[in-house]
Amino acid sequence: MKVTCIVQARMGSERLPGKVLKPILGKPMIVNVLDRLKKSKYIDDIILATSISEKEEELVNTCKQYGYKVFRGSEGDVLERYKEAAEIYNKDEYGIIIRITGDCPLIDAVIVDNVVTSFICNNYDYIRLDVPETFIRGFDVEVFSKVALNEVYCDVHENCKGFSEEETNMYKEHVTLYMYKHPEKFKIGYVKGNEFYKKNYRLCVDTEDDFKLISKIYNNFKDEFVSSKAVIKFLDNNKEIASINSEVKQKEV
Repeated sequence: MKVTCIVQARMGSERLPGKVLKPILGKPMIVNVLDRLKKSKYIDDIILATSISEKEEELVNTCKQYGYKVFRGSEGDVLERYKEAAEIYNKDEYGIIIRITGDCPLIDAVIVDNVVTSFICNNYDYIRLDVPETFIRGFDVEVFSKVALNEVYCDVHENCKGFSEEETNMYKEHVTLYMYKHPEKFKIGYVKGNEFYKKNYRLCVDTEDDFKLISKIYNNFKDEFVSSKAVIKFLDNNKEIASINSEVKQKEV
């Protein structure tokens, strides 16, 4: 089974525009995300998926400059963007798709591989890291089959009778929302963390305070491949730094 990692990113963040290109240790943040994913033992292909909007030109050119493949699709229909990218870059009928967002610059390939392992070893259609209940936000990983992705696309785009317009738009914007809202149709799994990973830290980037925290972490280690364990131990021992973005609220889906 081919494993394709599709990383969604855009320049138009509401709270921190252009965040994916903000520099970390001399590289754009999105490149740190992609480089860290290359450490995975399972991923066969990494694709940056963004929109056809002109405002994404700098993002597209940057990723290509660093040697990464880019797919451009619908701006608002991210579900369609994923389906089309999967059709092009994963020809395996029973292929596996990993969904990562470009605002997680400390994504850990070891954790990604752990989720993929659980997916492969069980008969799941969709599995996710148990964020934020037992895993820190920012290590988010979702894995699903191409078969499940195509079924979601069909249900949302063609069999959407009974859905309100608002509901349909939500399913198009949030790729996996339909899956975990319909557990009767999909076999769903969760990878849960132990007490070490069950911390109230925030390691994704949505605001300036989020980026300040990430920068502090990277500047401390001077290592673009610093492990999740090392990061958590650092935050456990430096509560003042860990609290930099403690007031930031996650946007509700």
